[in-house]
Parts: sequence; C-alpha cells; structure tokens
Amino acid sequence: MIGMSMKSRTLLALIGVFGGVGWLGAQPLATEIKPSIQFEKVIHNFGRVLETDVLRHEFIITNTGNAVLEVLDVRPACPSCTTALPWDRKIEPGKTGKIPIEFRPRGFSGTVAKSVTVTCNEPQKNTHIIQVQATIWKPMEISPAYVYFMGVEGEVTNDMKLVRITNNLEELITLETPQSNNPNFKTQLKTVKTGKEFELQVFYEPAPTNAPSLGTISMKTSSTNVPLLALTAHAMPQPALIAMPQAIRLPAGALGPNYRQPVTIRNNSSTPVKLSDPAVSAEGVTIQTTEVQPGKLFTLNVTFPTNFQPARDKPLELTVKTSHPRHPVLRVPFVQAPAPSLPKAQ
Repeated sequence: MIGMSMKSRTLLALIGVFGGVGWLGAQPLATEIKPSIQFEKVIHNFGRVLETDVLRHEFIITNTGNAVLEVLDVRPACPSCTTALPWDRKIEPGKTGKIPIEFRPRGFSGTVAKSVTVTCNEPQKNTHIIQVQATIWKPMEISPAYVYFMGVEGEVTNDMKLVRITNNLEELITLETPQSNNPNFKTQLKTVKTGKEFELQVFYEPAPTNAPSLGTISMKTSSTNVPLLALTAHAMPQPALIAMPQAIRLPAGALGPNYRQPVTIRNNSSTPVKLSDPAVSAEGVTIQTTEVQPGKLFTLNVTFPTNFQPARDKPLELTVKTSHPRHPVLRVPFVQAPAPSLPKAQ
C-alpha cells in the first residue's frame, strides 16, 4: 500500500466492500416450512352395487411437506347420500392419514358419481376434490317410480303416464294385475318381452271434489327375490280459472295519484271464456280490461283515485263475471297494509 495514491487505495476499499456484499447475496435461502397433501387416488369406483348397500372407502393421504398437515373440513356435495366419517385431522410430515367416505345409493339407478371437497392448510392449494362412483344394479327397475298428473278441475283428459318395468334377473317372471288403492288411478299392463320387459299405463280420472289425489299402485311378481313392485301416483288438478295475485295488497295510508294495480286472469280450461262487468266495491275506481290471449288470458288494470283510502267498515274487492259454469264470478279481495306504528315518546 506504500507509494499507492489515495485514489487507488479508495478504489480497492470499494471493491472489497461490494465484493463482500455480492458474496453474501449468493448464500442459499432457508427451506420454506409448509405442509403438502398428496392423495393415493382421488376417485374410487365401487363397481356394480345394490341400492340397499352401504358403501365405505378410505381415501389415503400423505403429508409430503415439512410441517404438520391439518385436514380442516371434508364436505360432501350430496349430504343426504354421502357422509364423511371421522377422519385424521393432523398428519405429521412423511406420515399418512385416512378420510373415510360412506355412500348410500338408495333411490339412485345406473351410473352415479358423488364429489367431496377436502379443505386443508396447504398454502398453495387448500381445497381438493375426491369422488366416489358406483353403478347401481336393481333386480327389477321401475322407471319412473313416481307419476304426476296436472289436470284441470272438472275435465277428463286422455293423459296417460307410461311406466317401464325391466327384469334384470336371469329368471323369467310374471306380473299379476296391478292394484291401486285410489280408484281415481286406472292401469293397464302390457308385456313387451316375455318375462323380461313390461309397460304399465296409468290413467287419471278426476275426483268430483277437485282435491289432490295420492295413490299407490302395486303388482305381485313370481320372483322370490322381489315379490312386490310398487309405484306412487300423484294428481294435482289446477283450477279452471285463476286470478293472480289472489289478493291485492295496498300500501298503508292514502294512495298517490294514478295508483294502479294490475290483475291477471288465466283460463286453464280447454274452453275459451269471456269476462264481463268488472267492478270494485268503492267509488271512483276504474278498471281497464285487456284480452291478451283470446279466451285464455286477460289483464285488468285497476286505477284508484288520488288520496283513495278504503272504508274500514266495508270489505274491498274486485269482482268480474265469467262464462265458465264453475266460476260465474271471480272475486279478488284487497288488503291494506297497517299504518306503521309511531315511536313512543321518551
């Protein structure tokens, strides 16, 4: 250093400082501490099963990280048929754990797949999807197992529901005459393939009261494995004429200028109808009728005078005459909302 100028000595000092900084920056960083989940498999297929089976499978997971893996939640997408049994919630690094899943296939048919969401504390991806699959086999299949009728009050239709019955057993079977516990449901059984395939036709005859009907149709079989087949029939007749809304709600207090309330009347019957003499049981209320679809759909625009308030001692309702024999007059009541209560003085 003797004989070296001040400038040269300063340059060597700077090289030493920055060289040291560069060397420190090249040191390797410490390994990140984190858990990591690895599934042995994410899909399990039970194969062919009966709908009465209760199926269980344990999904195996391994913590391939270097921190404790926490399985926080296991949530099936179909909680009514799939259940997460108690699982291993904390798994040490390098260790394995289990997530048991139970699947109940009752009510299903054919190929079925049900997913389950697994939530854990893995930082990169904290949710994973696993799945159970099965092919549900039934000795005998009824499709559909429920039939629904949506008729119209007082009208007999030729509506028929077709039910297919398939025998999956090796043995050939015979079916006895179907029995219905509700006389409103009639049936006719046909053989499509002897001993193997059948068709059941279900008809509905409306009850005089127009009330909903529920019935069970059963058939005895020659098989000892499945001695009885049954299906459910349900009828929900619709009113021939319906007003929407069925009650008109008015706001509390006096009404503002040109307050209007639309009412729709729909004719569900097969015969067109006519409306006449719409009226409201109050002075000054006007009604404009529009036939949107001839004989089938109508709109009544009810307009109230400014500051209108219904009388408290007289029910307020909209009436309209119709040509339908079961509904000579349609009535739609008005209901006014109560006035808001004032806050009590302190």
